[in-house]
Amino acid sequence: MAKIEELTAVLIDEIESFERSVATLQKENEKIKSTKFTIDTSLIEEKYASLITSIGEGYKEQNKQIRTLQNKLNKTIIFPKWMIILFSSFLIIFLLSLFLNFNQYKKAKSHEETAYNKGKEDFYNYMLIFFEDHPESLEKYQKWSKK
Repeated sequence: MAKIEELTAVLIDEIESFERSVATLQKENEKIKSTKFTIDTSLIEEKYASLITSIGEGYKEQNKQIRTLQNKLNKTIIFPKWMIILFSSFLIIFLLSLFLNFNQYKKAKSHEETAYNKGKEDFYNYMLIFFEDHPESLEKYQKWSKK
């Protein structure tokens, strides 16, 4: 029986300590429920603000560089200067050649006409001299031309 009493005493002690622990746990639970957490986000907000300002400055710098590049592109021409000079010199040489060939053609045409007229006149003079030297041929020619 003494053992039962001992067991009962130990069991009562354990129950009392369990009740104390439960009471302490309830107090701590109440403290936790009543405690409000305040999170300090000021550092994160400062980092985001500095990040936003640096992004804005970068954006402005990029826009400035793009505008200067667009201005440079607007001022430039599609073809390089050496190509324009080369093309214009070829065009000038072609036009000069065309003009000279046309003048030579006109001169050749006028030379042909003068040579033809001179040949015609020489032939006419030769025929007159021939008919003066041969009057019978003149008569035969006049008969032939009437037919």
